Amino acid sequence: MINNLDDLQQFVGNNQTSEDVITASQVGRLAVTLDVEHPARNKGDTVPPGWHGVFFPPLVPFESLRSDGQPTGGGVAPPVPLPRRRLVGVRGKYLDALHIGDEVTKVTEVAEIKIEEFGAGPTARVTVRETISSSRGVAVVDEHDVLYFGEDGPGDIDQPFDIPATNRWSQTYQSDPVMIFRLSAVRFNSHRVHYDRDYTTKEEGYHGLLIPVTLVSFLIMEMCRAEAPDRPLQSFSYQSEKPVFDLGPYTIFGAPEGDMVTMWATDFEDDLAVTATAILSS
Repeated sequence: MINNLDDLQQFVGNNQTSEDVITASQVGRLAVTLDVEHPARNKGDTVPPGWHGVFFPPLVPFESLRSDGQPTGGGVAPPVPLPRRRLVGVRGKYLDALHIGDEVTKVTEVAEIKIEEFGAGPTARVTVRETISSSRGVAVVDEHDVLYFGEDGPGDIDQPFDIPATNRWSQTYQSDPVMIFRLSAVRFNSHRVHYDRDYTTKEEGYHGLLIPVTLVSFLIMEMCRAEAPDRPLQSFSYQSEKPVFDLGPYTIFGAPEGDMVTMWATDFEDDLAVTATAILSS
């Protein structure tokens, strides 16, 4: 039992290895979720960068779930003694393309744990690094930052972000409950804030269901693929600035400059919700 947040440092370096196969059926599930054409139907076809996120689903038994539907621990995840958690940032590098039929291995490691204070009580930021390899070598290196916090929220964690004066790309999406459900289903994500409205509003005190930040990030990456189809992503990072609720439409913007695209999303109140940076191949 962990009572002192500083004791979590013993979990840094924990790692595990898992295996999966890149299948056209799973890629197709993400395609229909995002309402785009299936990009890789046949064996050997190239999967778009970033779409590895629907593989290696978390296979957590019921007895190992928290009341919010998330894992209590197990695997490499530390048993953080705080009741709330939220994915706040991801950084990914795409070193080699994945193909339909590839047998892939993922090494998951706790890279860092930071205990921080943002004004509403202590928080724990757990960074997990995932390295995905095929028979050709390393294909993807991802780092995920998950913030654990108390009943009163994490406090003020906003970071300054300069929105470009102009944008060349933009698209507005409706907060579709079917899209939210499908994204959670295809990723086997059982976090109740995405589908259990009573729990989300009454237990966690949010205004509505949370649109998964991973859904927003997939849509941002798809904007890059649509606008620059011959320049696949080399790297992509994003940060959740505030939750996106299913209370109205949200809009994604992109401002390309050379190989870099500065991207962001605003919620139904036009507040900045997600920020991102994409690096395109030359």
